[in-house]
Amino acid sequence: MIKFEERELETMKKSGQVVGHVAENYISELYQLDRSRSVEDFEKQIKNIGLRAISIEKKGESVYTEPLGDLMNLVNKYKENYDEIKDIVLVYSAYYLSAIKYSKKQGGGQNAKQGN
Repeated sequence: MIKFEERELETMKKSGQVVGHVAENYISELYQLDRSRSVEDFEKQIKNIGLRAISIEKKGESVYTEPLGDLMNLVNKYKENYDEIKDIVLVYSAYYLSAIKYSKKQGGGQNAKQGN
């Protein structure tokens, strides 16, 4: 198990926010990320999520995608252990997606999307 630095964990947390936000509109992207079985598959799926974020922006909603670029750097640093990064990002993604859905049920909307 890798002992990640605080800034690396923050990168995974922020990436999870982006993935969760995209999964609100495209849940299949979250499942595809989970199904990635190699570092190449994982990187390809992160790229796809970035592209989906662009399509969300076309609908008038803003998605800050810089954390995905930082995540790619992190994955390249720990290629042999990308699956640990994937698992952490998926946990944060599920957390943020459920926060978004809960907030919408409660009528809150925006605060959950921003992690507040």
